Amino acid sequence: MMAKILSLLLLLMIGAPALAGEAVRIQLKWYHQFQFAGYYAALEKGFFAEEGLDVELLERDPSKNNILQVYEGEAEYGVADSVLLLYQTSGLGLRIVAPIFQQSPSVLMTLASSGIETPQDLVGRRIRLYDNETDGFPLLAFLAEQGVLERGFTRQAFNPDFELLIRGDSDAMHGYAGNEPYRLRELGHEVRLFHPAHYGIDLYGDMLFTTEREAEQHPERIAAMRRAVLKGWEYALDHKEEIARLILEQYSRRKSFAALMYEAQATEQAVARFSVPLGTLDPGRLRYIQALYQRHGLLDKQLTIETRSFFLDEEQAGIPLTEDEQAFLRAHPVIRVGIDPDWYPLEFVDENGRFGGISADYLALLEARLGIRFEPVTDQSWSRAMELVRTRELDMLSMAAQTPERSAYALFTEPYIHSPMVIVTNDQVDYIGDPARLLGHEVAVVQGYAPQEWLKTHQPRLRLRPVDSTRQGLEQVATGEIFALVDNLAAVSFLIKQQGFSNLKISGQLPLAFDLAMAARSDWPLLRSILQKGLDAISQDEKHAIYDKWIRLQYETRLDLKRIAPYFLVLLGILLVVTFDALRFRRLHLRLKLSNQQLKAAEEQLINQNRELKRLSITDTLTGACNRLKLDAVLGELQARAQRYGGGVSIILFDLDHFKQVNDRHGHPVGDEVLRRFADLVRRTIRETDVFGRWGGEEFMLACPETGLAEAVQLAERIRQAFATLELPSGRQTLSAGVAEWRTGQSVETWIDLCDQRLYQAKSQGRNRVIGV
Repeated sequence: MMAKILSLLLLLMIGAPALAGEAVRIQLKWYHQFQFAGYYAALEKGFFAEEGLDVELLERDPSKNNILQVYEGEAEYGVADSVLLLYQTSGLGLRIVAPIFQQSPSVLMTLASSGIETPQDLVGRRIRLYDNETDGFPLLAFLAEQGVLERGFTRQAFNPDFELLIRGDSDAMHGYAGNEPYRLRELGHEVRLFHPAHYGIDLYGDMLFTTEREAEQHPERIAAMRRAVLKGWEYALDHKEEIARLILEQYSRRKSFAALMYEAQATEQAVARFSVPLGTLDPGRLRYIQALYQRHGLLDKQLTIETRSFFLDEEQAGIPLTEDEQAFLRAHPVIRVGIDPDWYPLEFVDENGRFGGISADYLALLEARLGIRFEPVTDQSWSRAMELVRTRELDMLSMAAQTPERSAYALFTEPYIHSPMVIVTNDQVDYIGDPARLLGHEVAVVQGYAPQEWLKTHQPRLRLRPVDSTRQGLEQVATGEIFALVDNLAAVSFLIKQQGFSNLKISGQLPLAFDLAMAARSDWPLLRSILQKGLDAISQDEKHAIYDKWIRLQYETRLDLKRIAPYFLVLLGILLVVTFDALRFRRLHLRLKLSNQQLKAAEEQLINQNRELKRLSITDTLTGACNRLKLDAVLGELQARAQRYGGGVSIILFDLDHFKQVNDRHGHPVGDEVLRRFADLVRRTIRETDVFGRWGGEEFMLACPETGLAEAVQLAERIRQAFATLELPSGRQTLSAGVAEWRTGQSVETWIDLCDQRLYQAKSQGRNRVIGV
């Protein structure tokens, strides 16, 4: 027995990864906040550990040059912005590992009351900027481009205390879009922001970087770091609330939860992951930055990708397969693949029967690197392809969203395509911020696609009409046969441009995205692991090239060659015969006018699809009440207002008694109806100035401005009595409530805790009561 244990220990020691436990430090660019959420997520969720990295995150010391700290060995990796390119070309020996922010969040802030409305109004004013060039270069470039540097201003030493702005000691100061503007507005001050990107200064924001020394000595570690960080950022942006709470619990309480969530939205915009794949460094933007730097005398030599400013991970490396995986490939040299024949541009079968699209290009890369052949089955529908994988007549799906139903018969890789799930309507419909607004309308979903399952689960009252393809759904919306289509952004935007649906637009977004992965049949786990290793080995440049081919460049080619040129030729023909046929001129002129309108609509739609769609609704979709995020923001505002101007403000926390028994006995649909009726009752009872929302599960909160404790207790008691007499599908129901009035000096968290304690007191005393003291 002892011999077996020793043999097992020896085997584990031999098989342990070379990177296991390697201690590395990342020097952050500032204090702990959501700006570095991806790094916290990679640490907390074990993405660093999976790569064999023991990572320590170092908070910034503003008195030090954080780039030189990394270069001099105080940390192995660091975070900085586009100024890195100046250091790199000056011969300092730095490598950019992964650009994270596609746009810099640096802004110049002024108070709205300052009278500064244009950049030229900054001339001669007092502006607080960072003293060293590692921070805030976009602002200097903005001031130079606008002529403010040349005409002059009073430069003041940077101080993060924005009270200097409020007191009038400064006219403008450096800030971050997700930080100081929120705090100023929280204190009741309207601000005006000058964002360099809005004036053509389009620079990268935060980038993970390292040294030439690290690249030469530890290339595998750089690749591992890059993979873990990108994975961490994907997770953080998909789970903003979770990471905001993690920051408060483990890193810093400098900001409130509401402030962190505000910063999270600004971070999402800066990362722009729905427009550009995470970690992308675009050569075209490098040339733009080069020209900008040279224009201001900051660069005296060419800045190109060949200067090795970017670390390209694992481009030429082979894919390390285990002996079992190699044996599997030898036994199965041909893999039969289920595809969707009509899902442009993700995957499709063209008029000649050829398989194409994004997934086809990924499979081609895997074929070359794994030495196997994928055989796509092109004569089956998507629904039939899934059924054939379920019955194991096909071996895998090339591109699918993971759902509970599909997970029963397929093993999914990590997603390799991320596309938001959007709502398409005609162009007369206003923005739809909540899927519940689709109630009363018929909504198209493609049969067998993930939106169908998601909407059935989360919006069971919607009237869904299954269609055979995205194209068919768009046609029905365009003709007015149906109100809306729910599908992924990449597919609908491609088809809107390709088919010329100029009367359609993207009107909203569901609170989830298409995370598209490959999926192997459930009895072939080795195939799943092989596919994952192959996907991991595809470089960011290769992914970016595929994205450009099918998403970005396709639109430009379509507009240039098939729309503009024909109408230009028509116009030329009109000019040749205009003096001979006035009637024909008028008819062609009207046709040209209509075509130009369609072209303009298509161009506007293309711009709209690149804009950030809101991913955070302030409404709870089940009850129509505010959600937790909205309540957090309101509580912060009410506290700040009461602290500044006085006046009472109280909150009530409701909990439906024994609600779990309702779900257990009658089912979740009945439980959902009870929650909706309670919400309707409260809305009929409260004032317009009161704010009512769902705190979580069967708990609800009511915030009552200008209301003392006694009045709030009376209101809670009135709601309790009315609810106890309400006819419900589950029978009579009671509730318990806790009430707390804000007291001077209390934090929002303490205020909520007091209210929660009183709710607990009400429940422990037998429920069906209100406790306010």
